Amino acid sequence: MLHDLLLAVTGHGGDVFVEKESRFEIANDLGFFHPSEIAIIHQLLNLGYHYKKVKIFCDKYDTVQIKKDADYRGGLYLSSLAVALRKTIQEYHSAVVELELKLMNDPQLPLSQLLLALQPLAPLVAAVSTLVTEIENKKVRGCMILEVLHKHTANSVAYIKEVLMRVEQAVHSVLYDQLTHWLLYGQLLDPHNELFIHTSKAESSDKADQTPDVEGLSLEENEDVIQKTECKLRLEMLPNHIPLLVAEKILFIGESILIFEREGKNGSVDASSVSSLCGLVLKSREEEFLQLIQSLANTPTFSIIQFSQVIETIRHCVSQQLWTLVLEAGLVAELADLKAVFLLGRGELYQTLIPAITPFFHNNSVATNVDGLFQLAGQQVLLEEGMLEKFTLSLKPQSPKSAPASIQQGERSWKILRLDYNAKWPLHKLFTPSVQDKYNAIFTFLLDVRRAQYRLQQLWIMQMRAKNNEDAATSVLQWALRHHMNLLIDNIQYYLQVDVLESQYWQLIEEIGKTRDYQHLASTHHNFLVSITAQCFLNNQMVSNALQRLLKLIHNFCTIMETTWSSDSKRGPRFDSTTSSEQSSITDRAKQIKEFSEAFERAAAQLFLILSNLKLHQGSQYTSQLIMRIDYNKFCSKSATVRRFTSPLEVE
Repeated sequence: MLHDLLLAVTGHGGDVFVEKESRFEIANDLGFFHPSEIAIIHQLLNLGYHYKKVKIFCDKYDTVQIKKDADYRGGLYLSSLAVALRKTIQEYHSAVVELELKLMNDPQLPLSQLLLALQPLAPLVAAVSTLVTEIENKKVRGCMILEVLHKHTANSVAYIKEVLMRVEQAVHSVLYDQLTHWLLYGQLLDPHNELFIHTSKAESSDKADQTPDVEGLSLEENEDVIQKTECKLRLEMLPNHIPLLVAEKILFIGESILIFEREGKNGSVDASSVSSLCGLVLKSREEEFLQLIQSLANTPTFSIIQFSQVIETIRHCVSQQLWTLVLEAGLVAELADLKAVFLLGRGELYQTLIPAITPFFHNNSVATNVDGLFQLAGQQVLLEEGMLEKFTLSLKPQSPKSAPASIQQGERSWKILRLDYNAKWPLHKLFTPSVQDKYNAIFTFLLDVRRAQYRLQQLWIMQMRAKNNEDAATSVLQWALRHHMNLLIDNIQYYLQVDVLESQYWQLIEEIGKTRDYQHLASTHHNFLVSITAQCFLNNQMVSNALQRLLKLIHNFCTIMETTWSSDSKRGPRFDSTTSSEQSSITDRAKQIKEFSEAFERAAAQLFLILSNLKLHQGSQYTSQLIMRIDYNKFCSKSATVRRFTSPLEVE
């Protein structure tokens, strides 16, 4: 009977101790067991149940298999855990073997002797069984096994805690091995997609965000796949005890090394530039960093503080080298070029470009070579050829439903103008497509304001030429309205160029000179774009709509006046008295201008009131600055329209 019991405690049933519903029970049909013996046997059988569960888990996962099935959960982490747990329960197995030897020497071995030998190991076997059960029930895999292990270790005490800490560190060795290749060589050795970093194909016309079918990302193999691959964090695979900030640093280090190694191998940049970076990071300090990672694996327990310090040490070194590299690549000069083109710093360029493009958009010519006109305008104002080659102007494809029907085709074409910037290595990681989208949003708004200012200036020239052909009363209305529009748009333009763009740009340049960290530099540039976007009120729906209403009224007024004066110039000057039809036309024009004047007064008053309320509730400095600019000599504050403006503010 004792032999059968020893078999049962190792997970094997028999005639006396049968297995029912994964548990062992006594076949006590004859009733020859004493109740006290039954209690002892039940304790031992419960141990056998836990041991069998752990053994089945170890047998299932201790060997890594390459399977493509969606249901397959195996991998390096499960295999490492299985091997560690097998070593853990080896003490229990050795105790059973020892009892077997004692039983062979003493067939009359009391039942209590078995309980005395195995009972000290019962808490450990039960704890390991609970761990295995949770992993199996929740189908935990990959790095998330570390989270489950860390939780069980933290909740354990005494001897069990020590054993689970060794198991946790053994499974962490897989993570350390993967991080060694990723942090030092930019290689992502993750054939089972278990790490919290994964690779995906960049968006294309066929498929987007698709994981490459490669067993690990190396620099020597799959070069075509690597070039179209981007690395991202998988938050669902990030253990809770590893902070997100640390994971982002890990991603940044490996991705940076991967990119520079790739560019050097492809020959797309000067090899000496790449070797200057990789030589410092990967060769002179490679051994130092390798020893730091190995020290983590050699410690008896996992320490998040020590882990974070090692990652920060490597990140700081890589970030310093990247900062040096982008500065040597001419970052400040590139920012000046971006300011000159995207932020309209070279005003003469757009003073030439706007009249060149306007006739084509006015005639709804969809096949306009806007980039050719842009390059020609740049040559006319003597922009450097190297600077022009970096930028491409195009019309962004847009579905008919994406633009409001109220916008004319010519105006819609101005809204979909897009600048593309060809960033050279290594600045392409700083000026990504998403960053260029932010630049383009600012560019579209600034160009709209600049174009309104240009059209009002041209309107003054046309008025001067046609003043002899105009009715006196109508001419006064036109001059007053154009002057009011010009005053307001000039003040807004001054606010944008001086208070926003120039101020933020020089703050950016000053911050770049203070830091020696690439990530801080990238964060500073991001804050630069965020500040400009906020100070242009592009994220404030009410202010943005009020500005758009003003600009729309200005463009409509300019269009009507240009059309009117163009037709008048064709008829020539009047030397005789006006006819009844001409008098009617003059009256209609005066009425139309008066309606424009009233609409513009309301729109300007609405903008002023919105900004005043915004200043009252938020108290932002740039809101006060814009109010100061447009309320020149308290013109808006004393306006009768502002005082009468009591209708509710609506957001279009």
